Amino acid sequence: MIIIHEYTLSIVDHVGFRNYSFSLQPLFKCPSRNTIRSDVFKVYDNEKCKIMGVFSKLNSRVAMTTDMWTASNQKRGFMAITGHYIDSEWNLRSNLLRFMYVPHPHIASVLTSTLIDFLLDWNIDGKL
Repeated sequence: MIIIHEYTLSIVDHVGFRNYSFSLQPLFKCPSRNTIRSDVFKVYDNEKCKIMGVFSKLNSRVAMTTDMWTASNQKRGFMAITGHYIDSEWNLRSNLLRFMYVPHPHIASVLTSTLIDFLLDWNIDGKL
Protein backbone atom coordinates (compact mmCIF):
# COMPACT_ATOMS: atom_id res chain seq x y z
CA MET A 1 0.00 0.00 0.00
CA ILE A 2 2.80 2.40 0.87
CA ILE A 3 4.61 1.71 -2.40
CA ILE A 4 1.54 1.62 -4.65
CA HIS A 5 0.02 4.83 -3.28
CA GLU A 6 3.35 6.54 -2.56
CA TYR A 7 2.53 7.15 1.10
CA THR A 8 5.23 8.37 3.43
CA LEU A 9 6.80 5.79 5.72
CA SER A 10 5.53 7.78 8.68
CA ILE A 11 1.99 6.62 7.97
CA VAL A 12 2.65 3.70 10.31
CA ASP A 13 2.97 6.24 13.15
CA HIS A 14 -0.36 7.95 12.42
CA VAL A 15 -3.04 7.29 15.04
CA GLY A 16 -5.71 6.99 12.35
CA PHE A 17 -3.77 4.33 10.48
CA ARG A 18 -3.09 2.38 13.67
CA ASN A 19 -6.77 2.56 14.68
CA TYR A 20 -7.85 1.45 11.21
CA SER A 21 -5.40 -1.47 11.23
CA PHE A 22 -6.55 -2.48 14.72
CA SER A 23 -10.21 -2.37 13.66
CA LEU A 24 -9.46 -4.74 10.77
CA GLN A 25 -7.34 -7.14 12.80
CA PRO A 26 -6.82 -6.52 16.52
CA LEU A 27 -3.87 -8.95 16.61
CA PHE A 28 -1.99 -7.09 13.86
CA LYS A 29 1.22 -5.51 15.14
CA CYS A 30 1.95 -2.40 13.10
CA PRO A 31 5.56 -2.42 11.80
CA SER A 32 7.95 0.43 12.47
CA ARG A 33 9.17 2.92 9.87
CA ASN A 34 12.52 1.15 9.81
CA THR A 35 10.87 -2.20 9.08
CA ILE A 36 8.82 -0.65 6.28
CA ARG A 37 11.94 1.04 4.89
CA SER A 38 13.79 -2.27 4.92
CA ASP A 39 10.87 -3.99 3.19
CA VAL A 40 10.72 -1.29 0.50
CA PHE A 41 14.43 -1.77 -0.23
CA LYS A 42 13.88 -5.55 -0.48
CA VAL A 43 11.14 -4.96 -3.05
CA TYR A 44 13.47 -2.62 -4.95
CA ASP A 45 16.29 -5.18 -4.91
CA ASN A 46 13.94 -7.90 -6.21
CA GLU A 47 12.64 -5.68 -9.01
CA LYS A 48 16.18 -4.58 -9.85
CA CYS A 49 17.24 -8.23 -10.24
CA LYS A 50 14.26 -8.91 -12.52
CA ILE A 51 14.99 -5.94 -14.76
CA MET A 52 18.72 -6.69 -14.83
CA GLY A 53 17.78 -10.20 -15.98
CA VAL A 54 15.66 -8.78 -18.77
CA PHE A 55 18.48 -6.44 -19.82
CA SER A 56 21.02 -9.27 -19.86
CA LYS A 57 18.87 -11.23 -22.36
CA LEU A 58 18.06 -8.25 -24.59
CA ASN A 59 19.19 -8.36 -28.19
CA SER A 60 18.54 -4.63 -28.45
CA ARG A 61 20.05 -1.59 -26.79
CA VAL A 62 18.72 0.40 -23.85
CA ALA A 63 18.10 4.13 -24.20
CA MET A 64 18.38 6.15 -21.01
CA THR A 65 16.60 9.32 -20.03
CA THR A 66 17.19 11.31 -16.89
CA ASP A 67 15.27 14.00 -15.12
CA MET A 68 16.93 16.19 -12.52
CA TRP A 69 15.33 18.64 -10.17
CA THR A 70 16.26 20.55 -7.08
CA ALA A 71 14.13 21.41 -4.08
CA SER A 72 14.55 25.19 -4.16
CA ASN A 73 14.48 25.81 -0.43
CA GLN A 74 16.99 23.09 0.50
CA LYS A 75 19.31 22.76 -2.50
CA ARG A 76 18.61 19.03 -2.41
CA GLY A 77 18.80 17.47 -5.85
CA PHE A 78 17.18 14.32 -7.14
CA MET A 79 17.62 12.36 -10.35
CA ALA A 80 15.24 9.89 -11.93
CA ILE A 81 16.72 7.46 -14.46
CA THR A 82 14.48 5.63 -16.91
CA GLY A 83 15.46 2.83 -19.29
CA HIS A 84 13.64 2.40 -22.61
CA TYR A 85 14.01 -0.69 -24.78
CA ILE A 86 12.31 -2.89 -27.37
CA ASP A 87 11.42 -6.33 -26.02
CA SER A 88 11.50 -9.63 -27.93
CA GLU A 89 7.92 -9.06 -29.16
CA TRP A 90 8.78 -5.59 -30.52
CA ASN A 91 6.99 -3.73 -27.76
CA LEU A 92 8.47 -0.50 -26.43
CA ARG A 93 9.09 -0.86 -22.69
CA SER A 94 10.09 1.78 -20.17
CA ASN A 95 11.13 1.19 -16.58
CA LEU A 96 12.00 3.69 -13.89
CA LEU A 97 15.33 2.26 -12.84
CA ARG A 98 16.50 4.59 -10.14
CA PHE A 99 15.41 7.62 -8.18
CA MET A 100 18.38 8.98 -6.33
CA TYR A 101 19.68 11.85 -4.26
CA VAL A 102 22.37 13.93 -5.98
CA PRO A 103 24.78 15.85 -3.73
CA HIS A 104 25.20 19.60 -4.09
CA PRO A 105 26.55 21.37 -6.20
CA HIS A 106 24.61 20.11 -9.23
CA ILE A 107 27.34 20.70 -11.77
CA ALA A 108 28.22 18.53 -14.75
CA SER A 109 30.96 16.56 -12.98
CA VAL A 110 28.69 15.63 -10.07
CA LEU A 111 25.82 14.62 -12.37
CA THR A 112 28.17 12.62 -14.58
CA SER A 113 29.71 10.82 -11.61
CA THR A 114 26.25 9.98 -10.22
CA LEU A 115 25.09 8.61 -13.57
CA ILE A 116 28.27 6.58 -14.15
CA ASP A 117 27.99 5.04 -10.66
CA PHE A 118 24.43 4.01 -11.52
CA LEU A 119 25.42 2.48 -14.87
CA LEU A 120 28.22 0.45 -13.32
CA ASP A 121 26.01 -0.68 -10.44
CA TRP A 122 23.38 -1.93 -12.88
CA ASN A 123 26.00 -3.31 -15.30
CA ILE A 124 24.23 -1.91 -18.33
CA ASP A 125 26.95 0.42 -19.60
CA GLY A 126 27.54 -2.04 -22.47
CA LYS A 127 23.84 -2.02 -23.47
CA LEU A 128 23.52 1.71 -24.11
